[in-house]
Amino acid sequence: MYTVFAKIDGEKFSAFLIERDTPGLTVGAEEHKLGIHGSSTCPLVLQDCHVPVTNLLGEAGKGHHIAFNVLNMGRFKLGIACIGGARHALGHMIRYAKERVAFGKPIAEFGLIQRKISASATRLYAAESMAYRTVGMIDASLAQLTPEQSRTPREIQKRIEEYAVECSILKVYGSEMLSMVADELVATMGGYGYVEEYPAERFYRDARINRIFEGTNEINRMIITGWLMKRALSGQLPLLGAIKKLMDEVTQPPSFDAGGDAGELLAREAEVLAAVKKIALFGAGVASQRFMAALQDQQEVMADLADIIAQVYALEASLLRARKLAGAGRARPMWRRR
Repeated sequence: MYTVFAKIDGEKFSAFLIERDTPGLTVGAEEHKLGIHGSSTCPLVLQDCHVPVTNLLGEAGKGHHIAFNVLNMGRFKLGIACIGGARHALGHMIRYAKERVAFGKPIAEFGLIQRKISASATRLYAAESMAYRTVGMIDASLAQLTPEQSRTPREIQKRIEEYAVECSILKVYGSEMLSMVADELVATMGGYGYVEEYPAERFYRDARINRIFEGTNEINRMIITGWLMKRALSGQLPLLGAIKKLMDEVTQPPSFDAGGDAGELLAREAEVLAAVKKIALFGAGVASQRFMAALQDQQEVMADLADIIAQVYALEASLLRARKLAGAGRARPMWRRR
């Protein structure tokens, strides 16, 4: 069974379920890919293929609802998959660094190798934190549905769509984090990392597709900024008010040492987060004032704003998680526990 998206009468974008043995449907030759060799990829060829109206999935002309909702959860799940891959790659990195001896001692004792490991672990922790937070918010939203609403697919879709930005952030951050960890694994293993016999080579090849899957990272960056600005302009998000307030204070540069409770756990990190939020709002405010409705056409600016927004989400999710774990007496990273 295949899910196929096509237009009815050249206009109504719709989804269809087409059985594999339907006359006129043939499967093309296997495509040979850079990575993910365990995944089959073939073109579908439809030539005089008659699809009955009963095979329409959902409503005619509403295929985009299905596509977007699948993409939202697909992006979330892809971010989770990247976290799993990065955790596995980091395990190889640490193990090799402990076993490989150079100049009379394990390379894990060298500062630059330690930096590779710590940077990988830090970004993995941030990605995990965003994943837990995002799925927690989605679960909480779905739990508010009435029994009748929970049986209505469109109601479920609406709740999930509320977190489209978070899903895109997790997809972009997670896929780029995995690529970074895979690259550092190759670097840590040196020449062995470039040999097919060792695991680093496969991690490196397989990681690249994640920045293309479920909408490229470039597209997802447009979604992150565009969706937030759209909701702000419609009044669904109090972003414009926050931007205006900050722009009124523009003569006061953000301080990394002022405000907050000095006795609060991770108070310094909370101050950094507050300053980064101000930078994000300031950037969004300047971009909005300069380009106004034409902002969506300024892809470089949109992408840079998306990166800032993603960093804010990563910092806040990591801070919240670190405080929660510390409060429960569980400060060790999740990936180290068995």
